[in-house]
Parts: sequence; structure tokens; C-alpha cells
Amino acid sequence: MSDRTRILIALDASSHSLAALEAAVEIAHQRGGELLGVFVEDANLLRLSTCSLAKEVGASAAESRDLNQPGLESIFRANAAHARQALELAAEHRRIPWEFQVIRGEVQQTIVELVKEAEVVALGAMGSQWTSSSGFGSTALGVLQHAKGGVFIARSGKSITFPVTVVSRRLEESLPMLETAFGMGHLCHHYLNVLYLPDDDPMHELELRQWLTQVSQEKAVLFRMYVLNPPSMMNLGGYLEAFRPGTLILPDLPWLKKKRFLHQLGKLDSPVYLMREL
Repeated sequence: MSDRTRILIALDASSHSLAALEAAVEIAHQRGGELLGVFVEDANLLRLSTCSLAKEVGASAAESRDLNQPGLESIFRANAAHARQALELAAEHRRIPWEFQVIRGEVQQTIVELVKEAEVVALGAMGSQWTSSSGFGSTALGVLQHAKGGVFIARSGKSITFPVTVVSRRLEESLPMLETAFGMGHLCHHYLNVLYLPDDDPMHELELRQWLTQVSQEKAVLFRMYVLNPPSMMNLGGYLEAFRPGTLILPDLPWLKKKRFLHQLGKLDSPVYLMREL
């Protein structure tokens, strides 16, 4: 691997992780980055398979069979091979450098530890684990709360959806998010929504409007700007619930570790891209 921006993708057999892969490829293409795909063999399931009472129950039929370690390891190998192939095809189609690793461990703990050093991580909102009350799976919640870099979370098998909605503060701080939004494919067919969290200086709002007007004209993209005053968690959550954004791009808000705000995000069923730098 090189000094390029590294985008880590947590891959499994779910449609959510394949949607996250699609977003990761787009992010890597924009940033000139490279992809690191990781498949975690669930150590808890392997321990369970050594129990003589362990059974596998089919989701579509009332059938069960013994769950044994060799059978489970065979499933892991097949799923890992599928994940690797999906990564290879997606990355090489866009000529993006990539690497793939298989790690055995407890899924949530392993992923959370890996993302602490990742510049950007992409994963699905839910994997094979039970979902939490917030609408995010336990691994996605752990990543949102512990990752130091950026986080993209795909929802309901969806990658980047439109319209793109950016939660913005003053222009200097929000420029990477806005440029990312304008650079997303097919944005020219949609609006760009900007939710502005104002500060005490009205010139910051004017500066942002002028920049948006100039860039939107250059790229032939319409934008709609909304000022959330006061810039509170309640106002932002209320707007998002009412207007249902497409892909939501967020700055590193102080509310992100609060269960109430994560619960609101979880109910949106929108892909979420939290942008922050290490």
C-alpha cells in the first residue's frame, strides 16, 4: 500500500456491505485513494459451532441442521471469496489500487479497532447481527462513535442516493464536504441541499451563499440552502425527519455520540457520510 488515502471497507455477505463498497469506490476515485477490504470471520459463531446443540435454522423454511465448525468455516471461505471478487471487480473497473484481508475475531470489536486508524471507513448499517433500536446495527454504531476518520454508512442496500444533503457550517470548515457533494456522480440531475448551521457572524452566511452560487452555475447544479436557527440538535433532527434527505453528509458534530441524535439518524433510512480528517 502507498501514501494514498486509505478507504477501509467492512465486507460481508449482505447487500448493505456491497452498497458500502460502491460508495467506497466513489470516494477513492474522488480522493485518489486506495481500498482495503476486510472480511471478519466471526469467532463467536465458530465457538458456538463446537457446541453439540448448535443448529442452523433457515430463514425461508422451517428447517434446521447441525451447525459444525468445518461447515461454518466453509461458509466463511465462500463468503470471503465472494467479497474479494466484488472488491476486485469494483476497484479494477475504476483502476483503484486495492487489498483484501481476512481476519478472525469478534466482529464488532475487530471492526471498531481497525477503524480507529483508518482515514475513511465504509460499511453497511446492518450486517448479520441483530439491529439496535436506533436503526443502526451494533457495529455501525460502534464505528460512528469510535472512528477518528470519516465514516460512510450505506442503508437498506443503498449507496449514494439523491438529492445529496450537506450539513454545513462556515465555508472554510465545510469546503471539503461541499466539494465532495458537487463531485458525486449524476448530481447534475438533482438538487444539492445545504443545511447551514449559523454562527454569530452574518458574513459567513453570505460568503457561503456566494460560493454556492458560483460553483452551482459552473457545474449547472441547482442548490437549495436552509438556515437552521438556532443551530440545535432538535432543529436539525426535525428538518431531517420532515424532508427525508438522500445521502446525508455531516461534519463532526458534537451531537454524534448522543443516543438521541443517532436514533434520529437511524430512522431516516438514508446513507450517511460523516466527513472528518485524522
